[in-house]
Amino acid sequence: MLPARAVPFVLTLAALCTPVQASTWQICEIELKVTEVVKRPTPELKVQVLKARPISPSVECPTEGAVLSFVPETADYQATLPRRQWPAKGQTVRIKYRYLDGICKGDGNDYPCRIEHYPFGSR
Repeated sequence: MLPARAVPFVLTLAALCTPVQASTWQICEIELKVTEVVKRPTPELKVQVLKARPISPSVECPTEGAVLSFVPETADYQATLPRRQWPAKGQTVRIKYRYLDGICKGDGNDYPCRIEHYPFGSR
């Protein structure tokens, strides 16, 4: 039970902490062909987009034929996929690319940014 003197503080804090509506993840189902597995200077996959299909009409998918570079992630987005599980050059893979547009903060400035995920594995 809260002491009586803490009640006004808790009520004030509750009033100030209004919920913030978060954006939703935008999802594209894309089919990719691995064109290169880069090892140096930084490991990454280079792929060409073969097909791209937005899950909803307002989603911006990569265009067919576009070349992308990224580090594959686990299906839960919590880690980089171990290199031994990366697809090989010439292999075709399907993933659900996700992005979230928002405002990032850095160096005292706010700027528009996009958080992107390239998950591999089941999901």
